[in-house]
Amino acid sequence: MRIALRDLASRFALFVCGLITFAIGRVYAAWLPLNFANDPTSYESVILILVAVLALLISFVPSSWVGKICNIDPTNRRPSSIPIKMLGGFAAFGYVMVAGLALIPPSGHSVVDPSLVFLTCPAFLLTATVDPSLGTVLLLLAPLNAAVYGAFGGILGYVVLALRNRWVRLG
Repeated sequence: MRIALRDLASRFALFVCGLITFAIGRVYAAWLPLNFANDPTSYESVILILVAVLALLISFVPSSWVGKICNIDPTNRRPSSIPIKMLGGFAAFGYVMVAGLALIPPSGHSVVDPSLVFLTCPAFLLTATVDPSLGTVLLLLAPLNAAVYGAFGGILGYVVLALRNRWVRLG
C-alpha cells in the first residue's frame, strides 16, 4: 500500500505542476502575441503549454501504460523514484533561482535583460505591471516558478527512466 501511495503522490505532484504550467503558458499566450520572426520569447507560450500537456498526460494515463512505455518489469513491485526526485530537484532549483533574482538590488535591474528573466523565470510575467515585494516573490512567484520547473523535471525523469530501462535491458 505504501508503494501505491508514493506513486499516487508522484502523479499528483506532476498533475499540479502541469496545471500551473498550463495556466502560466496561457498567460504568456494572452500577454505576448505569437511573433516568431521578431521575438524569441514568443516560443515560451508554446513550450510551456506543450510541457503542461505532457505532464498532465503522464499524470492521467494508467500506471500500466507508463510501465510499458518506460519498459518497467511488471513483477517489480518497487517503482523507481527517479521522476519524483527529478521533479523535486528541478522545483527546488526553480525556487532558488527566483529567490536569487529577487535579491538583485533595483540598481542592477537595468543590467538584466527582461527577456532573459522571462525565459528563466516564467512566473515573473505575472508581475509585469507591478514591482513585487520580497515576500510576494518568495510566497507566490517562486512556488509558481518551482511548479513550472517541476513539470520539466518530472517529464525529464520519466524520459530518463525509459531510456535507462531500455539500455539496461539491451546490455
